Amino acid sequence: MRSVIRFVLISLFVFSSAVFGAPMKKGEVEVRLLAERIPKNLGKILLATKEARSDPFDLPMNNLSKPQKPPARLFSIWSVDRNASIATVKLPEDGKSFIILLLPDSKPGYKPVIIPFRDPNFRAGDIYFYNNANKPVMGVLGTTKFSLNPNSGKVVRPRGFGNERYYHAILGVREGTKNKVIKSMKWPSSKITRNYVFFYVDPVRKRITYRAVDEFIMPRKDAGDGS
Repeated sequence: MRSVIRFVLISLFVFSSAVFGAPMKKGEVEVRLLAERIPKNLGKILLATKEARSDPFDLPMNNLSKPQKPPARLFSIWSVDRNASIATVKLPEDGKSFIILLLPDSKPGYKPVIIPFRDPNFRAGDIYFYNNANKPVMGVLGTTKFSLNPNSGKVVRPRGFGNERYYHAILGVREGTKNKVIKSMKWPSSKITRNYVFFYVDPVRKRITYRAVDEFIMPRKDAGDGS
């Protein structure tokens, strides 16, 4: 009987560790959060497992949050005011610093997109696009062309503008068999920022639009000039 009870307790411990994530040493991993949109009644959030939680903080949508220390690589993002989880995050086993983009989901809450903070393929001047709309989107940045199906994202590097301070950018959406321009504009070239651009359906106008957020970073020594 004792051996059976011992087996059950060990099984429960293993199951708990698998579901909620093994505790980490303080400072082992850090995350920065950015939301595409934020509901008015969300309030402060925290990062939590069954055993531990972070201090509450505000979820930003116009800049990355300050580095936060999650209690494990598998954790929930918890709304303090709602007393409910708004997302479940599983960080990769490799790496110690990540960006978590939070995209409003069809279900209540968010779906997380995880990007390594020091991704060598996402550097100053680059733009990370995510299509959270219901139709394919596309664009032209200088001479670089890109397209994205719904629920997908990627880094795009503008080219073909040399040392100019601005380049021509076109963002559009596929409407049936035609491409419809959302915006045609001059986009600033920068060696100290990288950008995040979210495509989404405006809940009021019911049209696909976009929103851009800057992140200031130190330029790489081998960064190109956009040619």
